[in-house]
Amino acid sequence: MHLVALDDDESIAQFMATVARDRGWTAQTVTHEADFQALISATPPDAIMLDLQLGASDGVEQLHFLHSEGYGGAIVLISGFDSRVLASAQQIGDSLGLSVAAVLEKPARAARIHEVLAAIERNPVTVTPPATVAPPEHASISADDVAHAISAGRMELYLQPIVSAKGRGVTCAEALIRWHHPVLGLMQPDSFIPVAEENADMIDRLTMWVAETGVAHYRRLAELGLETQICINISGRNLCARDFPDRMAGVLERCSVPLGAIALEITESVAMHDLEATAAVLTRLRLKGFPIAIDDFGTGHSMLKTLRRMPFTTIKIDKSFVSDLATSNDSLTIVRSVIQLARDMRLASVAEGVETAETARLLTELGIDSLQGFHFSRPLPFDAFATWLRAWSRDHAALTSADQGRA
Repeated sequence: MHLVALDDDESIAQFMATVARDRGWTAQTVTHEADFQALISATPPDAIMLDLQLGASDGVEQLHFLHSEGYGGAIVLISGFDSRVLASAQQIGDSLGLSVAAVLEKPARAARIHEVLAAIERNPVTVTPPATVAPPEHASISADDVAHAISAGRMELYLQPIVSAKGRGVTCAEALIRWHHPVLGLMQPDSFIPVAEENADMIDRLTMWVAETGVAHYRRLAELGLETQICINISGRNLCARDFPDRMAGVLERCSVPLGAIALEITESVAMHDLEATAAVLTRLRLKGFPIAIDDFGTGHSMLKTLRRMPFTTIKIDKSFVSDLATSNDSLTIVRSVIQLARDMRLASVAEGVETAETARLLTELGIDSLQGFHFSRPLPFDAFATWLRAWSRDHAALTSADQGRA
């Protein structure tokens, strides 16, 4: 494998190249960005060691250059700045579709460089940058297509469990819509919700379909002895309609389902769009008995103002703070603070994006109320979810009985 090391300090570049050669790699060093760019354009290497501070230039500019070149190899970012600068640069690389394999603080030790190169050897990457990716799926669909999909029964509501952090019992299931497109296959909501939201009538129709299907799922689960609250996402467009709370309550009343059986979620950015109108509709929904969660908490610009003005019952901590909880002190501090904030405001707290047992353990120790993520289950079609929930409930009950027996 071949490495290019870019650092304005020749001795550091040579050191990184020497470590690579010790592993059997070929390696080249450069100290000027112009030489670096010419080299990459001529013969892209398998990996790049990239210093973030380059005198007249900087590593972020080189990340944009690599993106423009369609570079598909591994990138290791190196800097004498603190870990926050490295983390920010890594996020920039990720957003550009580049493969940032690791970040290293200077002075980087030979042993650590060996570890990084060994990981690259085990998992060589070939990344297609966004510039060459096909246009978004929703670019080729229209609101009429969405309407037809609803009428034709091509929409399906998947369910993802939310479990109690302490007892691991399932407290809720989030409803996530999927579209079985005859040409494009299974489509995620990001592919068609933006199209539906361009038309107030269409997003209203889609939301009411989700509500009615969510209620039907709740009733079917109850009939199976698996009664579980269902949480559905609502759009900012829905909150512009003053009669939305009445129509939502009507769906539950027609099916003789208790209001608390269906919870609602809105994102922080939606809540901030029109504070007065949103607060009025959400307050009416709460008065009718709907629990309401603020989703993606921490990603907006005025989250404390939002919490103060809106009648939320639950805070869902965005997965961007949860994913690196075990390695980022900043994320750990933020999550700990949000959990304490929720507790002080008598709100429930849910962590999204829980993908490992270690993350679940840390969140439980921090005092989170509930957990959601792939560590427990991906979103599942109804029948698969019911099967999962039955098995989970059985295993959970067995564990609870065993713990009680030991006590």
